[in-house]
Amino acid sequence: MPRRPDLSAGVALALIFGLLAGCAKPIATAADVGRHHVRFVVPKDWEHLDHGRQQLIRHEEWQISLTDLGPATGDGMVLELGAARELWLEGRRKDAFERVRELRSPALELAASPQLSEFWRPWYDVTYARERADSASIGLAFDSLLTRAREFPEPAPDVLVGYVLALTNDRPGREIASQRRRTIHGSDWTIVDTWNRVSHEDRSRFAFLEDHGFLLALATEQGPIEALSPAFDSILESCEVTPRPPAP
Repeated sequence: MPRRPDLSAGVALALIFGLLAGCAKPIATAADVGRHHVRFVVPKDWEHLDHGRQQLIRHEEWQISLTDLGPATGDGMVLELGAARELWLEGRRKDAFERVRELRSPALELAASPQLSEFWRPWYDVTYARERADSASIGLAFDSLLTRAREFPEPAPDVLVGYVLALTNDRPGREIASQRRRTIHGSDWTIVDTWNRVSHEDRSRFAFLEDHGFLLALATEQGPIEALSPAFDSILESCEVTPRPPAP
């Protein structure tokens, strides 16, 4: 008699393949977020928009951002000023001056007026009439900025929290509701929930880390925290900050 097909074996194989497909690891997106090379998983049904220093993850009216917030430390300022100097050496004077003008960091935000004036004075003395500034003077002014940037102390953790809060939240009357630290894929993140200081409502959330002297922040931007929280947490859980791959 001909053998009947072994249906049970076929069903078992189908179940195994189905389980394997269901357990497949989501594909991560790789992006250069300013100076940070990051791999993260975009939640299902959300879209990803790459704007260089800022990555936007959207679903209908809801929005989460992943942003390079610039230098966090004196070493970070040195790297940023060094990049501006390279632009100047390439003959891109306007771009170089603009990059210096946009320099920001917790140290500069919190520096006392005398220290801040001393930091900027050599630069402003040379560049107040930028079209007439000679190359030798500009070079010396860059040297002064680089030297003085190294003199700023490392910012305290609470200083970084307040600085990131100011940059990621443009709504007045916010205060910190809670904060915690987590290590994710080898990186130490600080996660902060904020709310309206009067009503204790209108919650929002951000997380940040220092990566080689620069700040990277993930933040809720549009939508209620109840809707954004699952996506925010899944993106953060998937974030892997890695060395930037070499140029081809």
